[in-house]
Amino acid sequence: MSVEWNDIFRLPPAALAGRRVPKATLLRNARLTRIEQKTLDKVSLIEHWATVQKSSTRIPPHVDDERDIQAVVFLRCELTGRSAAYAELARVIHPCFPNPTVLLFENGGEVCLSCAVTRMNQVERGATVVEDVASTGGFDPTDPLYALLLNDLALDRMPQGDLYEYVRELSWLLRLGRLAGPLGFCPSCAPAQRARLLELSAERDSLAARRNAIAEQRRSRDLALNETAKLRMEQRDTEKKIGAIIGEIKEICHG
Repeated sequence: MSVEWNDIFRLPPAALAGRRVPKATLLRNARLTRIEQKTLDKVSLIEHWATVQKSSTRIPPHVDDERDIQAVVFLRCELTGRSAAYAELARVIHPCFPNPTVLLFENGGEVCLSCAVTRMNQVERGATVVEDVASTGGFDPTDPLYALLLNDLALDRMPQGDLYEYVRELSWLLRLGRLAGPLGFCPSCAPAQRARLLELSAERDSLAARRNAIAEQRRSRDLALNETAKLRMEQRDTEKKIGAIIGEIKEICHG
């Protein structure tokens, strides 16, 4: 599948690059470990797709004691099809670049968007570190469930006070996109409710992980009847808690 990414982001022609990033160059300059190099085998192509900066979009840079953001770099990554390990790949690729980066993963009929916000390294002068990463997880870009998210990513719908404001909003939208599947709609909320929505999202993720772990435990044939019953009750209780959290999320969001 070839995604027309600029139908989504609607960047001006001056922002588009379309240059291949040789993996050999990335491996050499980023000083990756052997494990990280092996992870990159899951990527068949990395392309410098676009750069959002003042010269191409008129969005000014952001410079303060914590950050020096002169550009936001977009990288299109085609996967080999053997794996959809988006989080693992994001952990390897994002730190390879000093700028905030947006990864556009393509994996057959599925895509994933990942955004990294950076800040200056307080120990090593001139270096940057990844402060935060937000990801949508894998989804079908033609699924109507994600239409609102993809529409909101357009440049003319994004804040443009400076590049930090831009990338911070982009990161937030990707976090909302990750909730679309569990909620059944793509949420949005008032700025005053964002912190609470993040708390609820993290709590839901933790409970979902626990629910899945219980389900895996229940598959064991070595469990005694009383252990099976205890796990069943715990799973039911966890499901109720997840339902309550989703209910609260729906109260503060509008799809």
